[in-house]
This record gives sequence, C-alpha cells and structure tokens, in this order.
Amino acid sequence: MKAVGYIRVSTDKAEQEGSLDNQNTLFIQYIKERCFEFSGFYVDVESGTKVNRDGLNNLLKDTDDKKFDVIISKELSRLARNAELAYKIKRISENSNIHIITLDGQVDTTDMSKQNMFGLYAWMYEQESARISSRIKSVFRSKMKEGKFLGSIPPYAYRITEDKSLEIRDDYTPLIVKEIYELFHKEQSFGGIASHPNK
Repeated sequence: MKAVGYIRVSTDKAEQEGSLDNQNTLFIQYIKERCFEFSGFYVDVESGTKVNRDGLNNLLKDTDDKKFDVIISKELSRLARNAELAYKIKRISENSNIHIITLDGQVDTTDMSKQNMFGLYAWMYEQESARISSRIKSVFRSKMKEGKFLGSIPPYAYRITEDKSLEIRDDYTPLIVKEIYELFHKEQSFGGIASHPNK
C-alpha cells in the first residue's frame, strides 16, 4: 500500500525545526516496518485549529483523487485539533477507501478494534485545545492587570523595561507624540499631520 506522512508544527521558530526532522525520521521508520510504499510528505507550519492549511488542503485533494492508500500522522492532533475538522478528514478518507494511522497507536482505521476510538480522541484534542487557549487568555489578562506589556515592539515614544512594563523614552520622540496630539486637536487632517514634521 502507498503511504504518505502528514507533518505539522505550530510555529517556524528554531526549536520546532528539530520536531520536523524527528517526525520525518519516525515516519520513514514506521513505513519501512509496515512494508508500505513511501509516497511523500505533506507539511504545515500552522496551528492545528486552522482549517485552511496548504499542506492539509493538498493532502485532502490527493485523498479525494485516491493517490495513496494510507495517511500517517504522529497523532490525531497533528491533523486536527477540533472535532469538526477531524471528522471531515475521516469522511473524505473513508469515501476514498484510505486509512488513517497515528504513530501514537491511538488511531488506526485498518484495525477494527480501534474504529470507535476516533471520535473519543477527536473530542479529547478539541477539549485540550480549548483548555490551552483559556489558560493563555487568563495569563494575558493577569499580566495586563499588572501593567505588563505583552507585545514585542513598544508604541512610539515608549520603551520596554526589564520587568516588561512600558516607560516613556528620554529622547525627542515624546515631543513628537505631543505635537501630533496638539495638531489633531486643532482638527489637522491626517495628511497634514503626517507632512508637518517635514515642513
């Protein structure tokens, strides 16, 4: 049977490069062990909650065209972190008689004893994603209440202190901001304000 691998990491940061390589190696080893014919990889650097991913879209198109027999993913959450998308992938695969196997052993549509587990894991990963999102929002709200700056680039005329607070710069930039506000209160147009420092 022809098998393809789907690889996904959430970001393109340097620490994720190792994850791509590791997943690549795991797929090749597994495909050899199962005596499948390797037919390539589909790769995304996107969140699993996003439905519109180039690699996933190409995978689903080729699934619909029956270009292979098996889709292999490290775990179901690499394919989808919400139940609706997970079931969409499963439905398209079933319509084309293509199997889905995850390397963690939780999903394997070639194994009848695991057929009913797909829905459980799809639900679990969706709940996990919701919990992570809730925790992140809670941390952000807490830091904002403490007056911490959460971005990477401070507003013009400010700088970020060591404790992640904002502090007015001690250069000419605050004077420019004050001048902009004064011009705005005088009902100066945006174009006029933008060109004013150059006059």
